[in-house]
Amino acid sequence: MNIVLVDENLLLLSALRKLLLLMSGISEVDIYVDGKVFLDEKSNNPPDILVIDLDSHTVSETGLLPASRALLPASVKIIVFSSATDVQNMKHTIKLGANGIISKTVSYEEFQEAILQVSEGKQYIGQALRDNLIHSVFTDDQIALHLSPREKEVLVKVCSGQTIKEIAYDLKLSAHTVQYYHRSVMDKCKVKRTTDLIVYAIKHRLYIPENL
Repeated sequence: MNIVLVDENLLLLSALRKLLLLMSGISEVDIYVDGKVFLDEKSNNPPDILVIDLDSHTVSETGLLPASRALLPASVKIIVFSSATDVQNMKHTIKLGANGIISKTVSYEEFQEAILQVSEGKQYIGQALRDNLIHSVFTDDQIALHLSPREKEVLVKVCSGQTIKEIAYDLKLSAHTVQYYHRSVMDKCKVKRTTDLIVYAIKHRLYIPENL
């Protein structure tokens, strides 16, 4: 099994290379600090597994992951080091073609596990990231479950920029009633300002702007 590591931290790369070469089944480990150099040199001789830093923009503004997926065979398994732990970032990374995502704070033992799992054709999400994902799912479900249909309707209209009077007109309700629903939603989401409510709703996928 051939592996390529791409990261701007040469010390990290050198240490991982030495450790990986001690693993059974790994015959070659190449390291690169520049994603563009990697693609120039390895496009015609790609590795079995590619481990990259998600934040690397040495190739383009979009990053090394989409560039690698565009230029390398689909058979190449890609594991991403990510310093971002939010759920939306994880989902986006998976959509871009990552087979595995691990935090930069991961232990070497878990790093090995990610290599083994991905080499067997499985997907791998690091334990810390997995915990965030599970917590987010339960949190989002609980919030959505406790909002009434009318509260959800008011929330969406507030997030889309409508005023209380405009919402009242659309829903054929009094402004006082709409204000009650608005306050109830804010209490359930534990925020005190409308701007915070909008940010919270977008973050937890309770409202999805049309341009996203």
